[in-house]
Amino acid sequence: MIENRWYAVLDSKALRKGKLVAARRFGEDLVFFRTTAGEVTAVTSLCAHRGASLCNGWVEGDNIKCPFHGIEYDATGKCVYVPSDGKASERDYTGFNLKNYPTREIGGIIFAWYGEKEPDTEPDVFEIIGDSSFTYDHIEDAWNVHYSRVIENQLDVSHLAFVHHNTIGRGGKTLCNGPKVLWLDDNTMRTSADNAVDTGQVPKSSEDSVIKSTNLTFKFPNMWLNHVTDKIQILAFFIPVDDEHSIIALRFYNKITGFRPVDKLIAWLGSRANKVVERQDKRIVETQLPKKTDLFMDEHLAAADLPIIEYRTKRKELQSRIFTAAGERQSRTDLTDRKEISSMNTKAMYKLSYGLFVCTVVNGDKKNGCITNTAVQVASDPNRISLAINKANLTHDLLKETGKCNISVLSTDASFDTFKHFGFQSGRDVDKFASFTDCKLAENGIPYITKGTNAYFSLNVEKEVDLGSHTLFICEPVFMDVLADTPSCTYEYYQNNIKPKPQPVGETPKGETIWRCTICGYEYVGEDMPDDFICPICKHPKDDFEKIIR
Repeated sequence: MIENRWYAVLDSKALRKGKLVAARRFGEDLVFFRTTAGEVTAVTSLCAHRGASLCNGWVEGDNIKCPFHGIEYDATGKCVYVPSDGKASERDYTGFNLKNYPTREIGGIIFAWYGEKEPDTEPDVFEIIGDSSFTYDHIEDAWNVHYSRVIENQLDVSHLAFVHHNTIGRGGKTLCNGPKVLWLDDNTMRTSADNAVDTGQVPKSSEDSVIKSTNLTFKFPNMWLNHVTDKIQILAFFIPVDDEHSIIALRFYNKITGFRPVDKLIAWLGSRANKVVERQDKRIVETQLPKKTDLFMDEHLAAADLPIIEYRTKRKELQSRIFTAAGERQSRTDLTDRKEISSMNTKAMYKLSYGLFVCTVVNGDKKNGCITNTAVQVASDPNRISLAINKANLTHDLLKETGKCNISVLSTDASFDTFKHFGFQSGRDVDKFASFTDCKLAENGIPYITKGTNAYFSLNVEKEVDLGSHTLFICEPVFMDVLADTPSCTYEYYQNNIKPKPQPVGETPKGETIWRCTICGYEYVGEDMPDDFICPICKHPKDDFEKIIR
Protein backbone atom coordinates (compact mmCIF):
# COMPACT_ATOMS: atom_id res chain seq x y z
CA MET A 1 0.00 0.00 0.00
CA ILE A 2 0.98 3.62 -0.52
CA GLU A 3 0.41 5.31 2.83
CA ASN A 4 -1.30 8.63 3.50
CA ARG A 5 -3.47 8.51 0.38
CA TRP A 6 -7.19 8.64 -0.43
CA TYR A 7 -8.43 5.34 -1.89
CA ALA A 8 -11.75 4.87 -3.69
CA VAL A 9 -13.25 2.00 -1.70
CA LEU A 10 -17.05 1.86 -1.99
CA ASP A 11 -19.98 2.79 -4.21
CA SER A 12 -22.21 5.31 -2.43
CA LYS A 13 -25.36 3.40 -3.38
CA ALA A 14 -24.15 0.47 -1.27
CA LEU A 15 -24.53 2.51 1.92
CA ARG A 16 -28.00 3.55 3.07
CA LYS A 17 -28.92 5.50 6.19
CA GLY A 18 -29.50 3.35 9.23
CA LYS A 19 -27.67 0.36 7.73
CA LEU A 20 -24.24 -1.10 8.34
CA VAL A 21 -21.99 -2.30 5.53
CA ALA A 22 -19.19 -4.72 6.34
CA ALA A 23 -16.23 -4.48 3.98
CA ARG A 24 -12.67 -5.75 4.09
CA ARG A 25 -10.30 -2.99 3.01
CA PHE A 26 -6.52 -2.56 3.34
CA GLY A 27 -6.29 -6.04 4.86
CA GLU A 28 -8.61 -5.10 7.73
CA ASP A 29 -12.31 -5.71 8.41
CA LEU A 30 -14.18 -2.40 8.50
CA VAL A 31 -17.76 -1.31 9.00
CA PHE A 32 -19.27 1.68 7.17
CA PHE A 33 -22.40 3.61 8.17
CA ARG A 34 -24.04 7.01 7.71
CA THR A 35 -24.82 9.54 10.40
CA THR A 36 -28.24 11.21 10.61
CA ALA A 37 -26.76 14.00 8.46
CA GLY A 38 -25.86 11.44 5.80
CA GLU A 39 -22.09 11.68 6.32
CA VAL A 40 -20.08 8.49 5.90
CA THR A 41 -17.94 7.01 8.65
CA ALA A 42 -15.71 3.95 8.67
CA VAL A 43 -14.21 2.18 11.69
CA THR A 44 -12.62 -1.18 12.44
CA SER A 45 -15.33 -3.79 12.81
CA LEU A 46 -14.35 -5.65 15.99
CA CYS A 47 -15.69 -4.39 19.28
CA ALA A 48 -12.85 -3.52 21.64
CA HIS A 49 -14.63 -5.23 24.53
CA ARG A 50 -14.79 -8.92 23.54
CA GLY A 51 -14.00 -8.89 19.83
CA ALA A 52 -17.53 -9.36 18.50
CA SER A 53 -18.20 -8.11 15.00
CA LEU A 54 -20.00 -4.78 14.88
CA CYS A 55 -21.32 -5.76 11.44
CA ASN A 56 -24.14 -7.59 13.21
CA GLY A 57 -24.95 -4.55 15.34
CA TRP A 58 -27.12 -1.58 14.46
CA VAL A 59 -27.07 2.18 14.03
CA GLU A 60 -28.76 4.30 16.69
CA GLY A 61 -28.71 8.02 15.93
CA ASP A 62 -25.10 8.83 15.06
CA ASN A 63 -23.71 5.86 16.97
CA ILE A 64 -23.13 2.19 16.26
CA LYS A 65 -24.07 -0.40 18.89
CA CYS A 66 -22.34 -3.73 19.46
CA PRO A 67 -24.80 -6.66 19.25
CA PHE A 68 -23.05 -8.53 22.09
CA HIS A 69 -23.17 -6.11 25.05
CA GLY A 70 -24.67 -2.93 23.58
CA ILE A 71 -21.46 -0.90 23.75
CA GLU A 72 -21.77 2.27 21.66
CA TYR A 73 -19.24 4.02 19.45
CA ASP A 74 -19.66 7.38 17.77
CA ALA A 75 -18.79 8.30 14.18
CA THR A 76 -15.12 8.80 15.08
CA GLY A 77 -14.83 5.36 16.71
CA LYS A 78 -14.84 6.79 20.22
CA CYS A 79 -16.47 4.59 22.85
CA VAL A 80 -19.28 6.70 24.37
CA TYR A 81 -21.33 4.22 26.41
CA VAL A 82 -20.85 0.87 28.18
CA PRO A 83 -24.32 -0.23 29.38
CA SER A 84 -23.00 -2.55 32.11
CA ASP A 85 -21.21 0.39 33.74
CA GLY A 86 -24.30 2.60 33.57
CA LYS A 87 -24.85 6.07 32.16
CA ALA A 88 -23.39 7.69 35.28
CA SER A 89 -19.99 5.98 34.82
CA GLU A 90 -16.98 8.31 34.86
CA ARG A 91 -14.55 5.65 33.70
CA ASP A 92 -12.04 6.57 31.00
CA TYR A 93 -12.90 4.46 27.93
CA THR A 94 -10.05 5.67 25.73
CA GLY A 95 -8.71 2.11 25.50
CA PHE A 96 -12.01 1.02 23.93
CA ASN A 97 -11.77 3.47 21.02
CA LEU A 98 -11.79 2.01 17.52
CA LYS A 99 -9.53 3.03 14.67
CA ASN A 100 -11.32 5.50 12.44
CA TYR A 101 -10.73 5.90 8.71
CA PRO A 102 -11.47 9.45 7.51
CA THR A 103 -13.84 9.44 4.53
CA ARG A 104 -14.97 11.65 1.68
CA GLU A 105 -17.89 11.16 -0.70
CA ILE A 106 -17.52 12.54 -4.22
CA GLY A 107 -19.56 11.73 -7.31
CA GLY A 108 -21.18 8.67 -5.78
CA ILE A 109 -17.84 7.19 -4.66
CA ILE A 110 -16.69 6.82 -1.06
CA PHE A 111 -12.99 7.48 -0.46
CA ALA A 112 -11.13 6.32 2.68
CA TRP A 113 -7.83 7.70 3.95
CA TYR A 114 -5.14 5.07 4.50
CA GLY A 115 -2.23 6.20 6.68
CA GLU A 116 -1.17 7.21 10.14
CA LYS A 117 -1.24 10.99 9.78
CA GLU A 118 -4.34 13.13 9.40
CA PRO A 119 -5.44 13.92 5.83
CA ASP A 120 -3.68 16.97 4.44
CA THR A 121 -5.14 16.78 0.93
CA GLU A 122 -8.46 16.01 -0.72
CA PRO A 123 -9.02 13.05 -3.10
CA ASP A 124 -7.57 13.55 -6.59
CA VAL A 125 -10.48 12.60 -8.85
CA PHE A 126 -11.57 12.72 -12.47
CA GLU A 127 -13.99 15.54 -13.28
CA ILE A 128 -16.42 13.14 -14.94
CA ILE A 129 -17.62 11.73 -11.61
CA GLY A 130 -19.16 15.09 -10.85
CA ASP A 131 -20.37 15.89 -14.38
CA SER A 132 -24.17 15.70 -14.33
CA SER A 133 -24.36 15.69 -18.14
CA PHE A 134 -23.16 12.08 -18.09
CA THR A 135 -25.22 9.04 -17.10
CA TYR A 136 -23.49 5.95 -15.75
CA ASP A 137 -24.04 2.32 -14.79
CA HIS A 138 -21.94 0.69 -12.07
CA ILE A 139 -20.80 -2.95 -11.75
CA GLU A 140 -18.25 -4.69 -9.51
CA ASP A 141 -16.34 -7.96 -9.50
CA ALA A 142 -14.04 -9.59 -6.94
CA TRP A 143 -10.60 -10.81 -8.08
CA ASN A 144 -8.34 -13.22 -6.20
CA VAL A 145 -5.20 -11.10 -6.63
CA HIS A 146 -3.70 -7.99 -5.07
CA TYR A 147 -5.08 -4.74 -6.48
CA SER A 148 -1.70 -3.94 -8.09
CA ARG A 149 -2.18 -6.90 -10.46
CA VAL A 150 -5.56 -5.58 -11.57
CA ILE A 151 -4.17 -2.08 -12.17
CA GLU A 152 -1.24 -3.40 -14.18
CA ASN A 153 -3.56 -5.48 -16.33
CA GLN A 154 -5.35 -2.29 -17.37
CA LEU A 155 -2.00 -0.70 -18.29
CA ASP A 156 -0.91 -3.74 -20.33
CA VAL A 157 -1.14 -3.00 -24.08
CA SER A 158 0.41 -6.22 -25.42
CA HIS A 159 -2.26 -8.64 -24.15
CA LEU A 160 -5.11 -7.15 -26.17
CA ALA A 161 -4.71 -9.26 -29.32
CA PHE A 162 -4.60 -12.46 -27.27
CA VAL A 163 -6.84 -12.17 -24.22
CA HIS A 164 -9.39 -10.02 -26.08
CA HIS A 165 -8.96 -11.48 -29.57
CA ASN A 166 -12.74 -11.58 -30.11
CA THR A 167 -13.68 -8.31 -28.35
CA ILE A 168 -11.60 -5.13 -27.99
CA GLY A 169 -8.45 -6.81 -29.37
CA ARG A 170 -9.83 -7.88 -32.73
CA GLY A 171 -7.62 -7.34 -35.76
CA GLY A 172 -4.50 -9.30 -34.79
CA LYS A 173 -2.48 -6.21 -33.87
CA THR A 174 0.24 -8.03 -31.95
CA LEU A 175 3.11 -5.58 -32.56
CA CYS A 176 3.26 -2.77 -29.99
CA ASN A 177 4.61 0.63 -30.98
CA GLY A 178 6.06 2.37 -27.95
CA PRO A 179 3.96 2.63 -25.92
CA LYS A 180 4.22 6.26 -24.98
CA VAL A 181 3.67 7.37 -21.38
CA LEU A 182 2.87 10.98 -20.54
CA TRP A 183 2.89 12.29 -16.97
CA LEU A 184 0.19 14.95 -16.62
CA ASP A 185 1.25 15.76 -13.06
CA ASP A 186 3.02 14.05 -10.17
CA ASN A 187 -0.03 11.88 -9.53
CA THR A 188 -1.40 11.22 -13.04
CA MET A 189 -0.05 9.25 -16.02
CA ARG A 190 -1.58 8.74 -19.48
CA THR A 191 -0.89 6.06 -22.08
CA SER A 192 -2.62 4.22 -24.90
CA ALA A 193 -2.26 1.21 -27.14
CA ASP A 194 -0.55 2.08 -30.42
CA ASN A 195 -0.57 -1.45 -31.80
CA ALA A 196 -0.24 -2.68 -35.38
CA VAL A 197 -0.34 -5.86 -37.45
CA ASP A 198 3.16 -7.36 -37.55
CA THR A 199 4.36 -7.36 -41.16
CA GLY A 200 8.04 -7.53 -40.25
CA GLN A 201 8.46 -3.85 -39.38
CA VAL A 202 10.41 -2.62 -36.36
CA PRO A 203 8.15 -1.23 -33.60
CA LYS A 204 8.31 2.51 -33.09
CA SER A 205 10.14 3.71 -30.01
CA SER A 206 8.27 5.27 -27.13
CA GLU A 207 9.41 8.70 -28.30
CA ASP A 208 8.07 8.11 -31.82
CA SER A 209 4.85 6.46 -30.71
CA VAL A 210 1.66 8.42 -30.08
CA ILE A 211 -1.05 8.61 -27.46
CA LYS A 212 -4.30 8.11 -29.33
CA SER A 213 -7.64 9.77 -28.70
CA THR A 214 -8.78 6.51 -27.08
CA ASN A 215 -6.43 6.43 -24.11
CA LEU A 216 -6.03 5.52 -20.46
CA THR A 217 -5.35 7.97 -17.65
CA PHE A 218 -4.38 6.60 -14.24
CA LYS A 219 -4.47 8.53 -10.97
CA PHE A 220 -2.62 7.18 -7.96
CA PRO A 221 -3.38 5.32 -5.89
CA ASN A 222 -6.26 3.37 -7.49
CA MET A 223 -8.40 5.12 -10.12
CA TRP A 224 -8.35 4.89 -13.92
CA LEU A 225 -10.28 6.50 -16.79
CA ASN A 226 -10.60 5.12 -20.31
CA HIS A 227 -11.40 7.97 -22.69
CA VAL A 228 -13.19 6.21 -25.56
CA THR A 229 -14.77 9.33 -27.08
CA ASP A 230 -15.87 12.66 -25.67
CA LYS A 231 -19.29 11.10 -25.11
CA ILE A 232 -18.24 7.63 -23.89
CA GLN A 233 -15.82 7.10 -21.01
CA ILE A 234 -15.17 4.18 -18.70
CA LEU A 235 -14.07 4.73 -15.11
CA ALA A 236 -12.56 2.05 -12.90
CA PHE A 237 -11.36 2.01 -9.33
CA PHE A 238 -9.38 -0.86 -7.94
CA ILE A 239 -10.36 -1.57 -4.36
CA PRO A 240 -7.60 -3.02 -2.10
CA VAL A 241 -9.13 -5.80 -0.01
CA ASP A 242 -5.96 -7.54 1.20
CA ASP A 243 -2.72 -8.93 -0.23
CA GLU A 244 -4.53 -11.62 -2.22
CA HIS A 245 -7.92 -10.09 -2.98
CA SER A 246 -9.29 -6.98 -4.63
CA ILE A 247 -12.46 -5.63 -6.23
CA ILE A 248 -12.68 -3.88 -9.58
CA ALA A 249 -15.48 -1.32 -9.83
CA LEU A 250 -16.39 -0.32 -13.39
CA ARG A 251 -18.58 2.57 -14.48
CA PHE A 252 -19.76 3.10 -18.04
CA TYR A 253 -20.40 6.85 -18.53
CA ASN A 254 -22.09 8.27 -21.61
CA LYS A 255 -24.07 11.23 -22.94
CA ILE A 256 -24.62 9.92 -26.44
CA THR A 257 -28.19 11.17 -26.92
CA GLY A 258 -28.51 13.71 -24.11
CA PHE A 259 -31.85 12.08 -23.20
CA ARG A 260 -31.21 10.49 -19.79
CA PRO A 261 -33.56 7.46 -20.04
CA VAL A 262 -31.95 6.42 -23.34
CA ASP A 263 -28.44 7.15 -22.10
CA LYS A 264 -29.19 5.11 -18.98
CA LEU A 265 -30.10 2.14 -21.15
CA ILE A 266 -26.92 2.62 -23.19
CA ALA A 267 -24.92 2.72 -19.95
CA TRP A 268 -26.53 -0.53 -18.79
CA LEU A 269 -25.67 -2.21 -22.10
CA GLY A 270 -22.15 -0.77 -21.90
CA SER A 271 -21.70 -2.32 -18.46
CA ARG A 272 -22.67 -5.73 -19.85
CA ALA A 273 -19.98 -5.32 -22.52
CA ASN A 274 -17.49 -4.19 -19.87
CA LYS A 275 -18.25 -7.33 -17.89
CA VAL A 276 -17.43 -9.59 -20.84
CA VAL A 277 -14.04 -7.88 -21.33
CA GLU A 278 -13.35 -7.80 -17.58
CA ARG A 279 -14.03 -11.53 -17.20
CA GLN A 280 -11.60 -12.27 -20.04
CA ASP A 281 -8.90 -10.42 -18.07
CA LYS A 282 -9.83 -11.96 -14.74
CA ARG A 283 -9.52 -15.53 -16.08
CA ILE A 284 -5.83 -14.91 -16.90
CA VAL A 285 -4.74 -12.47 -14.21
CA GLU A 286 -5.92 -14.73 -11.38
CA THR A 287 -3.34 -17.29 -12.56
CA GLN A 288 -0.42 -14.86 -12.14
CA LEU A 289 2.04 -15.45 -9.32
CA PRO A 290 2.91 -13.85 -7.08
CA LYS A 291 -0.48 -12.27 -6.48
CA LYS A 292 1.16 -8.96 -5.58
CA THR A 293 3.61 -6.98 -7.72
CA ASP A 294 6.63 -4.85 -6.93
CA LEU A 295 9.30 -2.92 -8.78
CA PHE A 296 11.83 -5.70 -8.29
CA MET A 297 10.50 -9.18 -8.91
CA ASP A 298 11.26 -12.25 -11.00
CA GLU A 299 9.71 -11.05 -14.25
CA HIS A 300 11.38 -10.29 -17.57
CA LEU A 301 9.59 -7.24 -18.91
CA ALA A 302 9.47 -6.13 -22.54
CA ALA A 303 9.38 -2.70 -24.16
CA ALA A 304 5.58 -2.88 -24.36
CA ASP A 305 5.51 -3.03 -20.55
CA LEU A 306 6.69 0.57 -20.18
CA PRO A 307 3.38 1.76 -18.58
CA ILE A 308 3.73 -1.04 -16.02
CA ILE A 309 7.35 -0.08 -15.34
CA GLU A 310 6.31 3.55 -14.90
CA TYR A 311 3.51 2.52 -12.54
CA ARG A 312 5.77 0.32 -10.43
CA THR A 313 8.52 2.93 -10.31
CA LYS A 314 6.17 5.72 -9.22
CA ARG A 315 4.45 3.43 -6.71
CA LYS A 316 7.81 2.53 -5.18
CA GLU A 317 8.76 6.21 -5.11
CA LEU A 318 5.54 7.18 -3.33
CA GLN A 319 6.05 4.38 -0.81
CA SER A 320 9.66 5.49 -0.27
CA ARG A 321 8.61 9.08 0.36
CA ILE A 322 6.62 7.92 3.36
CA PHE A 323 9.53 5.95 4.77
CA THR A 324 11.99 8.80 4.26
CA ALA A 325 9.71 11.38 5.83
CA ALA A 326 9.14 9.16 8.85
CA GLY A 327 12.84 8.52 9.12
CA GLU A 328 13.69 12.21 9.08
CA ARG A 329 11.25 12.97 11.87
CA GLN A 330 12.62 10.12 13.92
CA SER A 331 16.25 11.01 13.32
CA ARG A 332 15.75 14.53 14.64
CA THR A 333 14.42 13.28 17.96
CA ASP A 334 16.18 9.97 18.55
CA LEU A 335 19.47 9.72 16.68
CA THR A 336 21.11 12.84 18.12
CA ASP A 337 20.43 11.61 21.66
CA ARG A 338 22.23 8.29 21.27
CA LYS A 339 25.83 8.55 22.52
CA GLU A 340 27.06 5.55 20.59
CA ILE A 341 26.50 7.34 17.27
CA SER A 342 27.07 10.90 18.42
CA SER A 343 30.12 11.16 16.12
CA MET A 344 27.92 10.66 13.04
CA ASN A 345 26.61 13.58 11.01
CA THR A 346 22.98 12.45 11.13
CA LYS A 347 21.93 15.12 8.63
CA ALA A 348 23.15 12.64 6.02
CA MET A 349 19.76 10.94 6.47
CA TYR A 350 18.10 13.97 4.92
CA LYS A 351 19.92 13.32 1.67
CA LEU A 352 18.12 10.00 1.10
CA SER A 353 15.44 10.12 -1.56
CA TYR A 354 14.31 8.13 -4.54
CA GLY A 355 17.59 8.96 -6.20
CA LEU A 356 20.74 7.44 -7.59
CA PHE A 357 23.67 5.99 -5.68
CA VAL A 358 27.01 4.26 -6.13
CA CYS A 359 27.24 1.07 -4.06
CA THR A 360 30.89 0.14 -3.40
CA VAL A 361 32.31 -3.09 -2.00
CA VAL A 362 35.69 -4.65 -1.22
CA ASN A 363 36.62 -8.33 -0.89
CA GLY A 364 40.34 -8.84 -0.37
CA ASP A 365 42.13 -7.12 -3.23
CA LYS A 366 38.95 -6.85 -5.29
CA LYS A 367 37.15 -3.50 -5.32
CA ASN A 368 34.00 -2.79 -7.26
CA GLY A 369 30.95 -0.54 -7.44
CA CYS A 370 27.70 -0.17 -9.35
CA ILE A 371 24.91 2.36 -9.86
CA THR A 372 21.69 1.67 -7.96
CA ASN A 373 18.47 3.56 -7.21
CA THR A 374 17.23 1.40 -4.37
CA ALA A 375 18.67 2.85 -1.16
CA VAL A 376 15.69 3.46 1.12
CA GLN A 377 15.38 4.03 4.84
CA VAL A 378 12.83 1.42 5.93
CA ALA A 379 12.98 1.82 9.73
CA SER A 380 14.17 4.46 12.16
CA ASP A 381 14.39 2.71 15.52
CA PRO A 382 16.61 0.83 15.00
CA ASN A 383 17.78 2.68 11.91
CA ARG A 384 17.76 0.40 8.87
CA ILE A 385 18.39 0.93 5.15
CA SER A 386 17.36 -1.48 2.40
CA LEU A 387 19.38 -1.97 -0.74
CA ALA A 388 18.37 -4.12 -3.74
CA ILE A 389 21.18 -5.27 -6.04
CA ASN A 390 20.77 -7.21 -9.29
CA LYS A 391 22.28 -10.68 -9.08
CA ALA A 392 24.01 -10.15 -12.44
CA ASN A 393 26.29 -7.52 -10.86
CA LEU A 394 29.69 -8.41 -9.44
CA THR A 395 28.87 -5.95 -6.64
CA HIS A 396 26.04 -8.29 -5.62
CA ASP A 397 28.39 -11.27 -5.24
CA LEU A 398 31.01 -9.33 -3.29
CA LEU A 399 28.39 -7.89 -0.95
CA LYS A 400 26.95 -11.34 -0.24
CA GLU A 401 30.43 -12.61 0.60
CA THR A 402 31.51 -9.73 2.85
CA GLY A 403 28.25 -8.30 4.25
CA LYS A 404 29.63 -4.75 4.10
CA CYS A 405 29.35 -1.86 1.65
CA ASN A 406 29.23 1.90 1.26
CA ILE A 407 26.62 3.86 -0.63
CA SER A 408 27.50 7.28 -2.00
CA VAL A 409 24.54 9.58 -2.67
CA LEU A 410 24.93 11.10 -6.13
CA SER A 411 24.13 14.81 -6.35
CA THR A 412 23.08 17.12 -9.16
CA ASP A 413 26.79 17.93 -9.61
CA ALA A 414 27.48 14.36 -10.76
CA SER A 415 28.80 14.03 -14.31
CA PHE A 416 27.69 11.53 -16.90
CA ASP A 417 31.21 10.04 -16.74
CA THR A 418 30.46 8.80 -13.21
CA PHE A 419 27.34 7.01 -14.42
CA LYS A 420 29.24 5.51 -17.36
CA HIS A 421 32.13 4.44 -15.17
CA PHE A 422 30.05 2.60 -12.57
CA GLY A 423 26.98 1.73 -14.65
CA PHE A 424 27.98 1.09 -18.26
CA GLN A 425 30.72 -1.49 -17.69
CA SER A 426 31.03 -4.63 -15.62
CA GLY A 427 33.51 -5.16 -12.83
CA ARG A 428 33.93 -8.68 -14.18
CA ASP A 429 35.69 -7.17 -17.20
CA VAL A 430 37.48 -4.10 -15.81
CA ASP A 431 38.91 -2.85 -12.51
CA LYS A 432 36.73 0.19 -11.89
CA PHE A 433 39.09 1.57 -9.24
CA ALA A 434 42.38 1.00 -11.10
CA SER A 435 42.62 4.63 -12.23
CA PHE A 436 39.67 6.18 -10.40
CA THR A 437 40.85 8.91 -8.01
CA ASP A 438 37.65 10.70 -6.95
CA CYS A 439 37.26 8.56 -3.85
CA LYS A 440 38.47 8.01 -0.31
CA LEU A 441 38.62 4.99 1.96
CA ALA A 442 36.10 4.93 4.79
CA GLU A 443 36.95 3.43 8.16
CA ASN A 444 35.53 0.08 6.99
CA GLY A 445 38.20 -0.06 4.26
CA ILE A 446 35.71 0.46 1.43
CA PRO A 447 35.99 3.47 -0.89
CA TYR A 448 33.27 6.08 -1.17
CA ILE A 449 32.86 8.57 -4.00
CA THR A 450 33.89 12.15 -3.23
CA LYS A 451 33.04 13.97 -6.48
CA GLY A 452 29.43 14.59 -7.52
CA THR A 453 28.08 13.24 -4.22
CA ASN A 454 26.56 14.86 -1.13
CA ALA A 455 26.65 12.09 1.51
CA TYR A 456 27.82 8.56 2.12
CA PHE A 457 26.83 5.68 4.40
CA SER A 458 28.77 2.68 5.65
CA LEU A 459 26.45 -0.32 5.96
CA ASN A 460 26.56 -3.75 7.55
CA VAL A 461 24.17 -6.35 6.17
CA GLU A 462 21.81 -7.82 8.76
CA LYS A 463 19.38 -9.76 6.57
CA GLU A 464 18.97 -10.89 2.98
CA VAL A 465 15.74 -11.42 1.05
CA ASP A 466 15.74 -13.25 -2.28
CA LEU A 467 13.67 -11.23 -4.77
CA GLY A 468 14.36 -13.37 -7.83
CA SER A 469 16.47 -11.17 -10.12
CA HIS A 470 17.65 -9.09 -7.12
CA THR A 471 18.65 -9.64 -3.53
CA LEU A 472 17.29 -7.19 -0.97
CA PHE A 473 19.88 -6.41 1.69
CA ILE A 474 18.58 -5.00 4.99
CA CYS A 475 21.46 -3.03 6.43
CA GLU A 476 22.48 -1.22 9.60
CA PRO A 477 24.22 2.13 8.97
CA VAL A 478 27.38 2.10 11.09
CA PHE A 479 28.64 5.46 9.88
CA MET A 480 27.37 8.35 7.75
CA ASP A 481 28.47 11.82 6.78
CA VAL A 482 27.40 14.78 4.66
CA LEU A 483 29.84 15.67 1.89
CA ALA A 484 28.09 18.65 0.28
CA ASP A 485 24.89 20.70 0.40
CA THR A 486 24.10 20.08 -3.27
CA PRO A 487 20.66 18.49 -3.84
CA SER A 488 20.48 14.75 -4.42
CA CYS A 489 20.23 13.54 -8.00
CA THR A 490 16.88 11.92 -8.70
CA TYR A 491 16.31 9.56 -11.58
CA GLU A 492 14.19 12.24 -13.24
CA TYR A 493 16.98 14.81 -12.91
CA TYR A 494 19.46 12.34 -14.39
CA GLN A 495 17.22 11.71 -17.40
CA ASN A 496 16.53 15.40 -18.03
CA ASN A 497 19.83 17.07 -17.16
CA ILE A 498 22.76 14.64 -17.03
CA LYS A 499 22.13 11.84 -19.51
CA PRO A 500 23.10 12.99 -23.05
CA LYS A 501 20.23 13.25 -25.49
CA PRO A 502 20.23 10.63 -28.29
CA GLN A 503 21.88 11.83 -31.47
CA PRO A 504 19.62 12.32 -34.50
CA VAL A 505 19.86 9.84 -37.35
CA GLY A 506 22.99 10.26 -39.44
CA GLU A 507 24.87 12.45 -36.96
CA THR A 508 27.06 9.90 -35.21
CA PRO A 509 30.74 10.91 -35.38
CA LYS A 510 31.77 7.90 -37.44
CA GLY A 511 28.46 6.76 -38.89
CA GLU A 512 28.27 3.74 -36.57
CA THR A 513 25.24 1.60 -35.93
CA ILE A 514 23.65 2.28 -32.54
CA TRP A 515 21.42 -0.10 -30.59
CA ARG A 516 19.29 1.57 -27.93
CA CYS A 517 17.75 -0.22 -24.93
CA THR A 518 14.00 0.40 -25.07
CA ILE A 519 13.79 -0.05 -21.29
CA CYS A 520 16.38 2.39 -19.94
CA GLY A 521 17.88 4.13 -22.99
CA TYR A 522 21.43 2.71 -22.76
CA GLU A 523 23.16 2.79 -26.16
CA TYR A 524 25.48 0.13 -27.60
CA VAL A 525 27.66 1.10 -30.57
CA GLY A 526 28.48 -1.53 -33.15
CA GLU A 527 27.21 -3.04 -36.37
CA ASP A 528 26.30 -6.30 -34.65
CA MET A 529 25.23 -6.82 -31.06
CA PRO A 530 26.18 -10.17 -29.43
CA ASP A 531 23.18 -12.45 -28.93
CA ASP A 532 24.01 -12.83 -25.25
CA PHE A 533 24.42 -9.09 -24.63
CA ILE A 534 22.83 -7.87 -21.39
CA CYS A 535 22.12 -4.19 -20.78
CA PRO A 536 24.57 -3.05 -18.08
CA ILE A 537 21.96 -0.71 -16.55
CA CYS A 538 18.62 -2.52 -16.49
CA LYS A 539 19.92 -6.05 -17.26
CA HIS A 540 17.53 -6.62 -20.18
CA PRO A 541 18.64 -8.82 -23.14
CA LYS A 542 19.29 -8.05 -26.79
CA ASP A 543 15.61 -8.54 -27.60
CA ASP A 544 14.86 -5.27 -25.81
CA PHE A 545 17.26 -3.22 -27.99
CA GLU A 546 16.32 -1.41 -31.20
CA LYS A 547 18.61 -0.46 -34.07
CA ILE A 548 18.14 3.29 -34.43
CA ILE A 549 20.99 4.68 -36.53
CA ARG A 550 22.98 3.34 -39.47
